[in-house]
Amino acid sequence: MTTVLLATILSMAGASQQRDQQAAKSPFVGSWSSDLSQSRLDPKMPIKGADVTISVTGNVITLANSVVMPSGETIPERETLRADGTETAATNPLTTGVVHVANWVGSHVLALITKKGNQNIALITYEVSTDGQTLTVRTTARRSPCEPLGS
Repeated sequence: MTTVLLATILSMAGASQQRDQQAAKSPFVGSWSSDLSQSRLDPKMPIKGADVTISVTGNVITLANSVVMPSGETIPERETLRADGTETAATNPLTTGVVHVANWVGSHVLALITKKGNQNIALITYEVSTDGQTLTVRTTARRSPCEPLGS
C-alpha cells in the first residue's frame, strides 16, 4: 500500500459576505475554494480544483466537497459526522463499510480518521487560520482517495 500526502489550501469564498450567528461560533462554517498555487498535491492525484462547504451545529459537521478532475469531471461528496470521537458510518455509496471518527483539536483544527474494519484508511486534518480566511486540509492516506473504499 502506498501513502498519499495531500495538502490543499482553500480560501474563504465571498469573504466579504456576512456570517450568520453559527459562523461566528465556528471558524469552519462557510464555503471554501482551493488555491492550487499554494497547494502541495501528490502527482498521482492531480486535480483542477476543489471546493468544500462546511456547516457546524454543535458537534455535528456536514462536509460537502466537490473535486474537479483533470478530465473536467466533477466528483461531489457529502458526509455528515460527529466531532466527538464516536464512529459515524459513511453515507457516500462509494465508501460502503467505511466509518469516520472526528474530534476537535482546539477551536481551529478538526481531525478526521477514516477507517474500514480496524484499518485506518486516512487521516485528514482541517485547520482554519487565526484570521479565519484560510482553510488548510492535510490528508495522509494508505491508498489513493479516488480508489473505491468499498471493495
